[in-house]
Amino acid sequence: MFWLALAIAWAPCAMAGEAPDVLYRLPYPEGQAYVISQALGGINPTHTTPYSRHAVDFRMPPGTPVLAARAGVVIGTEWRYEGGAEDEALLTRANMVRVRHADGSVATYAHLMPFEVSVEAGDVVAAGRQLGLSGATGFASGPHLHFAVTTDDGPREVSLPVMFYNGDPPVAFAPRVGLAVVANYAESVAPPAEPRASPRRFEALEGAPPPEVSAAGALVFLAVCLLGLGGMLGFYWFSRG
Repeated sequence: MFWLALAIAWAPCAMAGEAPDVLYRLPYPEGQAYVISQALGGINPTHTTPYSRHAVDFRMPPGTPVLAARAGVVIGTEWRYEGGAEDEALLTRANMVRVRHADGSVATYAHLMPFEVSVEAGDVVAAGRQLGLSGATGFASGPHLHFAVTTDDGPREVSLPVMFYNGDPPVAFAPRVGLAVVANYAESVAPPAEPRASPRRFEALEGAPPPEVSAAGALVFLAVCLLGLGGMLGFYWFSRG
């Protein structure tokens, strides 16, 4: 699409150690939306290594088509694993597809369903090409898609930040926990709204105003207090007799 090509052509050069300012398509079909359950800046109980720091998790039911977020060449696949649980023994047993991009970075699409990977090493894929179906294989608390872009940093891979886009012309946005964007690449769209975040249990919002009390509620509260005071006085009076 002309607008996407224009957006990429005008993107500034990346700073050292950061991902190029390219845009990534949402990795699921048009008309669908899935909540981002993990991303940088949110609560990341599993994205704690240099390899996964900028990874993004989409909460997805099993069998959801997983699409390439960016064009590239498939450099590896795994489709034989069947189990999945929060067990460290399964950390290296997730089904996945890995795609190398033109700039050398690599996208990993992990936790795919067994026997449902639809590409193989050497395939050239365009953005939007189906790679497999989402699942919950490997170390996973439930069905979701783990998406990460990495690059070599000496002897190890490190994760890179990503920017997604939606709409035509493209509207860029950063992944944020709680965000769910309906994929739409056929028409113009508005920028995604901020996700609605709720405080943790038993945690007050810092600087939040006190809850509002209606006039009726205040009267009921006053009546209850007066009744309670009257009862106490009555008990005291009769106890003296």
